[in-house]
Amino acid sequence: MSLTREQIKAVEAQGSVAVIAGAGTGKTHMLAERYLYHLTHHNFSPLQIVAVTFTDKAADELRARIRRSAQERIGERTDILAKLEAAQISTIHALAMRICREHYEKAGVPPDFHIHNEFEGIIWNAERIQEALEILPSSTYDRIPFTRLRDAITSLLGDPIPAGYAFEKKPGEWPKLVDEFRNIALVQFINHPIWQNAKHTLTAVAGNGNDKMEICRRDVVYTIVEVERRKNLETAIQNLCDINLRGGSKKNWSEEEFKTVKSVLKELRELVRETVRAGLITLQWGAIDEELAEQLPLLRQAFQTVRDFVDQAKRNARLLDYADLEVGALRALNDPAVRSHYTQRWKAFLVDEFQDTNPVQAELLEHLTRDTILTIVGDQKQSIYGFRRADVEVFQRFYDRIRNQSGNEVTLDVSFRTHARFMSLINDLFSPILESHYQNLESFRIEEPHPGPHIRVFAIQEDKDILKPARLQMEAHLIARQVQAMIADNTLVYDKKTDSLRPIRAGDIAILSRTWQPLDNYAETLEAYEIPTALAGGGNLLETQTAKDAWSMLRFLADPRDDLALAAVLRGPWFAVSDRVLFKLAQDHPQRSCWWEIMQNNSIPELTRPFEILKKLQEIGRYESPSRLLLQADHDTGYSAILANLPGSMRREADWRGFIDFIRELERGGHDVFYVTRQMKRMADAEIPAPRPPLEAGNAVALMTVHAAKGLEWPIVIVPDLARTNPQTIPSILFDPEIGMAMKWNDENGETQKPALFKILEQRQKERETAESKRLLYVAFTRARDHLILTSTHETGGSFDRILPGLQNAGIDVEIIPFDEKSARPPAPPKPAPPADLPILHLQHMGSGLSELPATGLTEYAQCPKRFYYHFIDGHPGVGEKASPARRIGRLTHCALEHGIRDTEDLRQFDPAAPDDEIGEAVRLANAFDRSDVYASVRQAKGRERPVMLRIGKLMINGIVDLYSRDFVLDYKTDQQVMPEHHRFQLFVYAQAMKVNIAHIAYLRHDRLHTFEENELNCCKNEAIALIERILNEDYQATPSPERCMGCPFQEICKDCDF
Repeated sequence: MSLTREQIKAVEAQGSVAVIAGAGTGKTHMLAERYLYHLTHHNFSPLQIVAVTFTDKAADELRARIRRSAQERIGERTDILAKLEAAQISTIHALAMRICREHYEKAGVPPDFHIHNEFEGIIWNAERIQEALEILPSSTYDRIPFTRLRDAITSLLGDPIPAGYAFEKKPGEWPKLVDEFRNIALVQFINHPIWQNAKHTLTAVAGNGNDKMEICRRDVVYTIVEVERRKNLETAIQNLCDINLRGGSKKNWSEEEFKTVKSVLKELRELVRETVRAGLITLQWGAIDEELAEQLPLLRQAFQTVRDFVDQAKRNARLLDYADLEVGALRALNDPAVRSHYTQRWKAFLVDEFQDTNPVQAELLEHLTRDTILTIVGDQKQSIYGFRRADVEVFQRFYDRIRNQSGNEVTLDVSFRTHARFMSLINDLFSPILESHYQNLESFRIEEPHPGPHIRVFAIQEDKDILKPARLQMEAHLIARQVQAMIADNTLVYDKKTDSLRPIRAGDIAILSRTWQPLDNYAETLEAYEIPTALAGGGNLLETQTAKDAWSMLRFLADPRDDLALAAVLRGPWFAVSDRVLFKLAQDHPQRSCWWEIMQNNSIPELTRPFEILKKLQEIGRYESPSRLLLQADHDTGYSAILANLPGSMRREADWRGFIDFIRELERGGHDVFYVTRQMKRMADAEIPAPRPPLEAGNAVALMTVHAAKGLEWPIVIVPDLARTNPQTIPSILFDPEIGMAMKWNDENGETQKPALFKILEQRQKERETAESKRLLYVAFTRARDHLILTSTHETGGSFDRILPGLQNAGIDVEIIPFDEKSARPPAPPKPAPPADLPILHLQHMGSGLSELPATGLTEYAQCPKRFYYHFIDGHPGVGEKASPARRIGRLTHCALEHGIRDTEDLRQFDPAAPDDEIGEAVRLANAFDRSDVYASVRQAKGRERPVMLRIGKLMINGIVDLYSRDFVLDYKTDQQVMPEHHRFQLFVYAQAMKVNIAHIAYLRHDRLHTFEENELNCCKNEAIALIERILNEDYQATPSPERCMGCPFQEICKDCDF
């Protein structure tokens, strides 16, 4: 493959060179040629050249390319070819490890150290940190609570060198810093396009003088002037937050001006509120900052004590993690003799993916490359590893260094991946999103493989009553239909290997999601359309169902008294024991506390085989390893064969193999099942992920996260779920080497306290994360060669809002898809092959099968037995049933009362998609219970959210009591109407189960407390017994009436409906 003009400039640069390499511009080919140029023109030995890549896979690929090219051009130089195999072509951590091994004394590490695997290292560190915290003086915890200190130190130890620099920043510098950032924030606020548009628009129009909207407009114009002159700033900002859009008459304006003014005022108000929430334009130094300044010396001393303790423990155990390698290598390179050694050894450095370098790695490379020929290759637009401490500014700093030292600058701007029309659309799409950071690319390939449009965008129509799960399912069906249509139409794609066009295959398609959570659903839906899929990886192995099944087996074998683990093993794929059998087991022996003991003395035929197998596994567990126990369990039960016949079998089988490998890692050193399960529990408690094994897609649609797709490409790429909002989670401690360190905490009233410095650091982190989310979109979209499909569950929100300016600039229309209830239903799994021997057909009556019922089921049966049948016997979801605002407000109100939440932002985490007015209404109703004298007599009850069960005849009735004391039970209601008779059975069940004689209903909208006395509850008991008798006799005769049928979710399918 020949080089482009820009690639030649980079390859043949005589000195150092900084290369900006856009997506698909052939940087790996260029790097291999640059390496060869060092060999042939600079006469360097391979042992004098260092090539640094981001992953081991990339290092292997680069070495293979260099080897292949060297064999073709200098094959006679067998000495060079031999040295190539020993050349330093590796990741940055492998390079740091070499420095630590060669200069272990200067690095301060044991000479025979070994590296923790990632999850073992996290557990080991957490245990040592816990031990170190126990030796700190108690006076430390008088000022900094244990949990806050533990979390802070754990975070600091993850990045100790920048943490050390941050500690050097003195509190005396903070007031000046606060003033500086407040002024910067104010300038950015005033220059915001929304502010500027509001200023110009509101100044240019006017309504009749006494119109309320006109008065509001004049006040806002005056306030804008006040803000820009920095006069009465706090009051002016508050006035803008309180802009009232009510009032005003269209007849006092032209119709267009009235709409424009109202829209501009609303936009301005939202900007001001968002800016105030960030907290920078009103930033002030105060008492909380003084408190932080007093705490930091204690934190610093505690950090150093814990760090010394952990470092000594590592030396004793001869263990290091990746962060230790970076710290040790940097410590060694601070010695002039070590730097001189490597300056004489290494003459040239090539560093790939430089945009993903972190500040410590940058400092390490700064020492190593000071007197060498340095080649850095990167693309700021593709920096997406901030969570691994990568800093996009590092690339710019090295770029400027090379330029200032008369080095070379090269931009690779020809993409070999895409065709010209697609590349043009990408350029137009991202130029307004990435703004000054974006450089247009040209395309080497001109021909379009198929007619446009080459970028299609779909969004499901807005409807606040439709919940996210239904939207996600509809989106999955939409994606499946698009894939199905492309394959059926034999859509042509470009084949890179043959340099020709051919019909599309399933393996030409990838679905790339920001997170791995929705991918399982997409895979199941595609397979229901008989489209093969390969869920390539990503996410936490321990959260997969396969891992949970295996973990339950190990937990039971470690402790047979673990009833939950045993129930999961019996009920899951290991034995598939029915709920009916498990219920019978529990009912036959209600007095026994241990299920394993019950199984040893039962005569239920369905449990004989499970008991024998589990007993055998217990016996061999005394001498077999945990992984061998799992393999034996698989052999005896056929577990993996079951996985092979389930939807997504390839992914499930890969997870099974991956979990076995994971257990083998944990059991190294002869550890038994007790140790392994304990380690797994620690990982789960600490939320430490175990990586899922990769899966080769073959001829199947690949599903993976965007991060996993970095460096890969497909003819067709689908990026779904663009409206997903990913809440920015800010840790309790933040630090920056250039600014300092700050913590947030809760005061004695539970209110979050954020010092001014914390607000500065928090806003900077949010800005970095927002910028990275845009770059993540660029990486995702540029994985496509020929065609890109974008889908969103909403018309606004999340990343979809970020790409809208780009879509408009590129002239790409959004196709709005009306919500379709049929498409919102989960897909039917692919039909398995029919069995060779058909089961016996049972013609006798089987009965309702009911053994358990929620308390609300009695109410529903009393209302209409036919409705009860559809809901509880037939399991019908209802036709046209949506999550109404009333139902959502009720659920949110219960959440607020259960968790003691009275703040709308805190309540929003339970339903991020809920409208502001519904969240506000829920908080208002919760406050009504707190403040009304009507509820004073019951408000002091301490018991909340108590699950209860009550046997009536042959049925077990269950429910959850909202509030209770020794004397009464209470249920919250947010109904529009007061109808206590409608809820009497529910309250009867709660009172009977809790053995009290009084039951209350708090009708929060009506400020009313309804009470059922003992005699009323006794009447309910007789009615309930009669209802249950009718249910068990399968009396489902409809009792229609206009009132009963009006709100019934089954009215469209019920022949007896009277509405």
